[in-house]
Amino acid sequence: MKNIAVITGASSGMGREFVNKLDGKFDEIWGIGLEAEALDALKEQTKTTFRPLELDLTNSESIKKYQELLQQEKPNVQWLVNCAGFGKFGRYDEINVDDSANMIDLNCKALMEMTERTLPFMSAGSHIVQIGSVAGFQPVPYIAVYAATKAFVISYSRALNQELKSRKIKITCVCPFWTKTAFFNRATDTKSKEPVVTKYVAMYKPEKVVEKAIRDTIKGKELSILGFIARSQVRLVNMLPKKLVMRTWIKQQKLHKKYKDR
Repeated sequence: MKNIAVITGASSGMGREFVNKLDGKFDEIWGIGLEAEALDALKEQTKTTFRPLELDLTNSESIKKYQELLQQEKPNVQWLVNCAGFGKFGRYDEINVDDSANMIDLNCKALMEMTERTLPFMSAGSHIVQIGSVAGFQPVPYIAVYAATKAFVISYSRALNQELKSRKIKITCVCPFWTKTAFFNRATDTKSKEPVVTKYVAMYKPEKVVEKAIRDTIKGKELSILGFIARSQVRLVNMLPKKLVMRTWIKQQKLHKKYKDR
């Protein structure tokens, strides 16, 4: 039986970083993504046998193909890393409704399906890594749907972590602050004529986020949050009234001026 890691969103960003950092630790890595060329490039770079899987996780046929592959290969999935996801910045009417629905499908539904369809092939000592966000700890106007999907990821991961105690499988939810990846290219591609986010208090490197995530996962931590600023924000928003948190965000980004007459 092969000991493998399954990594979604492996084409770029933190998914690719996880492939790089976990290379050499398993018999095989299955990398799931939409960009075939990027996956093929990873295959050439890794020491571990790398299986590129070009799958759209919002498509039921792709999920079915993944499940059939698991049943056919019957691997021992030691690590499942759910990195696939995206966000959109803007007011509700600046973001295509189909994009918002797709965000929910990928960030929430696909993550849940990947988790629960993989669990039968995991054993004691296995790890699940879910990519949440610091945004998931608070409602975020003008990034409303994205933040809400990450709230789901955090809540679902923490609850399921308790359910899996008897199987000795642990879930770590990684909650990055602003991180320098291609995420912003898609997030800012909306009908908004001006940028929604104009002030980034801190910008972290994806490799640092992933390094800490791997350390925290091995330790069995429930949450992994890199950086003093990120951890401080999470503590504060958990203590403060949510209306105050939202008002602070709106003023910080000057959104009360941007949307004053609209």
